[in-house]
Amino acid sequence: MEKYKPTEQVKNEQTADNNIIAKDKKLFFLYDIISRLGGNSYNGGLLKIHTFESLHKWTEKLKTYFKEEIADFDLYCFASNWQGNMYCINYANTKIVYFDPATVEFFEADFSIQEFFDEVLPGDEYDILFEDYFEEAKKYLKIKSVPFAKSIGHKVFLHLGGEDDVRNLEIIDTEVLWELQIQTSNRINGV
Repeated sequence: MEKYKPTEQVKNEQTADNNIIAKDKKLFFLYDIISRLGGNSYNGGLLKIHTFESLHKWTEKLKTYFKEEIADFDLYCFASNWQGNMYCINYANTKIVYFDPATVEFFEADFSIQEFFDEVLPGDEYDILFEDYFEEAKKYLKIKSVPFAKSIGHKVFLHLGGEDDVRNLEIIDTEVLWELQIQTSNRINGV
């Protein structure tokens, strides 16, 4: 995480209800990261590491949204980016899966969480945070950062003909963004 600077920190409280990873010793790798970095937002909201509460919430939401598609993955959602993309690791710590609300799709790669933080994020080969576009969006929206619980989403959704352009972006609550995208996608797919 040397490439990124913490710019916001929200409370990261463990409770019996939200600490789904502390109960299993095989998930210590994830527990350690959330304990140390959970609640941190980096580079003005470019990357956000989930708190124990948001890890629990987003893990459950993604299991509901993508019930059939990811039934066998056994995923835990540990981070998000400025666009509301959710980053998850599987139980075996061998697969990163990220979910994109703009397209209501998911993408997977064979990386451990350590490789994600040590190689994928700091390296130049993968641009999964879309840093240049984030800077362009912040400049257009005249903002310095995106709050922890918010994202930058499309005003007119891509699957409704919206452009993937900064003029079609706005700040929105991440939960609202995902709910609207899922509902719209489900209706379109139902038609």
